[in-house]
Amino acid sequence: MDRERFGVIPGVTDKEYYTNSFHVPVGYDISVFDKISKEGPYHKYTNAGHISYIEFPSPPVHNVEALQAVLEHMRACDMGYVGINFPIDFCESCHHRGVIDAERCPQCGGSEIKRVRRITGYLSTIDRFNEAKVAELHDRLSHRL
Repeated sequence: MDRERFGVIPGVTDKEYYTNSFHVPVGYDISVFDKISKEGPYHKYTNAGHISYIEFPSPPVHNVEALQAVLEHMRACDMGYVGINFPIDFCESCHHRGVIDAERCPQCGGSEIKRVRRITGYLSTIDRFNEAKVAELHDRLSHRL
């Protein structure tokens, strides 16, 4: 509706979704620590509700030290509410879990793959996303350490 009313405004109405609040846009190439440093100061001004999140390319189970450094930086930047997102896929045939980059399960070859992602604050399988959430998912970049 805004595109019809105001036309195409680069960075505003040129996508199927909005970047809300003080968040760095999902497609902006930025490091984890820079994103936290930029968003952290706004938490104290949004006492009616706020969240900042970072996006990892995979579950951080094999790099606990990096995860600890990220959490400490979030605390140092006075973030009140945070989320650490990462993709998780699972095969409904053999229950294999992880990031499955193919259409078939690497363990059993099954094609019944469910992909769970967080968009607009909610974890869901991507088959339940509307067009705007799918567009945001395709634009989303993982944050560099």
